[in-house]
Amino acid sequence: MSESTFHIATLHRGKYMLLLLIGVCLVTAIASRLPIQEVAKILIVLISLPLLFFISTKWSRAPSVWRIENGEVSIQFHGKEADTFMLGDVKYVRNLPRSGGNLIMIFLTKKKAPKRYWRNKLFQKADDLDALIHALKQQGIDYYYM
Repeated sequence: MSESTFHIATLHRGKYMLLLLIGVCLVTAIASRLPIQEVAKILIVLISLPLLFFISTKWSRAPSVWRIENGEVSIQFHGKEADTFMLGDVKYVRNLPRSGGNLIMIFLTKKKAPKRYWRNKLFQKADDLDALIHALKQQGIDYYYM
């Protein structure tokens, strides 16, 4: 059988949210201690948000390599064991756009909870998501973009 490999810019969502929350709390705590007007403190926090988004995104990147071969899909994250499942076990794939990325949910026939992968578009070069979706559709998997 033929092999198809796709590089997707995924993100460890829990780590991202934790870093962002800690960053906002730190900036807010520091700004609140400064002997300046309240409006200036609010502006400091607001101006720091793009930097906090950038740092949180960079530190929580988890690029993945998706392979479709021999009736299987395998998703490999750097330094971790691959998630592998049969294409026949996939009921459908749901792609939910979010600010800065997508939530890709893979629903399997034998499990109630879907497999969830966070795709990141912030501060990233283009990835192979469109080609991956096309390849999944070619395999007869239902795809929903919501």
